[in-house]
Amino acid sequence: MLRTFIYDDSKSHWLEEEHNLLAHDICVVLDEEKGILYIWRGSKSSKNRFKRGYKQLNGLIPNFSELDLQVMLVKKDFPIEIQKKLNTMLNNSIQERSATLLFSRFITIRLYFVFLLGCIFFPIIFLLNLSTSLAWNTLSGNLEVNNLTYQMWVDLSQILILVTGIFFIINLIIGIIELENQVIVFSIIGLFICIGIYFYLGFGIYLFLFQEGSTLDNFIIRRRDIEIFLLNISILVIFFESLNIYKLISFLKTYRNFIF
Repeated sequence: MLRTFIYDDSKSHWLEEEHNLLAHDICVVLDEEKGILYIWRGSKSSKNRFKRGYKQLNGLIPNFSELDLQVMLVKKDFPIEIQKKLNTMLNNSIQERSATLLFSRFITIRLYFVFLLGCIFFPIIFLLNLSTSLAWNTLSGNLEVNNLTYQMWVDLSQILILVTGIFFIINLIIGIIELENQVIVFSIIGLFICIGIYFYLGFGIYLFLFQEGSTLDNFIIRRRDIEIFLLNISILVIFFESLNIYKLISFLKTYRNFIF
């Protein structure tokens, strides 16, 4: 009978593990029938970790006092049954990790990462641009802005939200190619919000009810109206931004080794 143990570096002791084995692990395989303890070092395991694990064998061997154990240090060419056991455990780990790796192409992983960053960055710039309206001239509790500044404010906001929407379209295409449902759903949500905001901004000078004293070249807008407008837009943007940030964190945890 074969029993396998993996060295837990954080707790400095050996744990019995029957199924999974990673390239950074140190593993011992106990052949109880022959009384031999084979030591295996993964290709990504450090020498220092191996030395620490080897020293901790003194804590594992006494658990089998009924056996006259012989420790075998083998670099390669393990007995067939030992190698088969190690290969099975390694393959199990690869299959489990593959189940979480929904992206199957390096190019889509990197493209999605770049455009996901864009989906986070541009909405922040968009909100900052909208918030500049609070710095317009104040006039008796109202905000005063000339026609040119107002139009540039609207146009730049539309451009930023349009770019964000394009990024969501690209991510949606990537999600469809990779059959990644979360990417598809998050991208659709963000895209629809961007489309809604874009057309809402398209009302231009009809976004607000101009106050008495406004002219064709100079607009007077209630500060309260601007604040409500910014609050409503911010809620929508923060909603899909929170989804994007959540996805970025989970994406980096899973794919960071394929990105950098």
